[in-house]
Amino acid sequence: MDLKIEHELSKIKTHIIDYPTLKSILSNLGYENINDKINNLKQKNIIKSLKKGYFIHTSITQKNIFSKELISNTLLAGPSYISLDYALYYYGLIPETVHEITAVTTNRSKIFKTEFGVYSYRQIKKELFTIAIKSEKTESGYYFLIAEKEKALCDKIFFSKDVKIYSMNSLLNFIENDLRIDIDILKDFNSEIVSHYYKISKSKKIKILLNILKKHEHN
Repeated sequence: MDLKIEHELSKIKTHIIDYPTLKSILSNLGYENINDKINNLKQKNIIKSLKKGYFIHTSITQKNIFSKELISNTLLAGPSYISLDYALYYYGLIPETVHEITAVTTNRSKIFKTEFGVYSYRQIKKELFTIAIKSEKTESGYYFLIAEKEKALCDKIFFSKDVKIYSMNSLLNFIENDLRIDIDILKDFNSEIVSHYYKISKSKKIKILLNILKKHEHN
């Protein structure tokens, strides 16, 4: 009977299953004690809990590949997009592997520690949220939201409250030595995105970044 469950679960290509969907699958296969069967499936490692009401189909018959980016967009109730360190790593801007999946949301800041990684969310005002985000396609054909590279850097600088940035040199030092981003990459950045971010945020640090980009444009 578990093979029939596996067959039905395998139709969900994201491998992320909410409780109503799982309950419907089990009910259609004739199970009455749904929660008992869910616990049984977890014991057999056919599914694993992601958070309350959500599961990952880990499978015992095939190797499922999970999209951490898609999980990030799913975990939080409410809108979110991948940004900050993980997005900078995703775009190849920083050399080190980033294990924590960092995201931005209009909801309260939160961290989820799961078997599938650590997912963190930083709260931002709605007016900044909608700037420069795009959809990227996973291997399974589903889409997740991620910041454009310019916005990911803006978010990182904006949320780095403990870093003293008061001049071009101090910001360049932060970008090059702390984040380890190649300064030459900034030449390819779209300053319009940073300008839009600054107009809404009024952040002095973002203004300095904008000045750096404009200086690169004229070199």
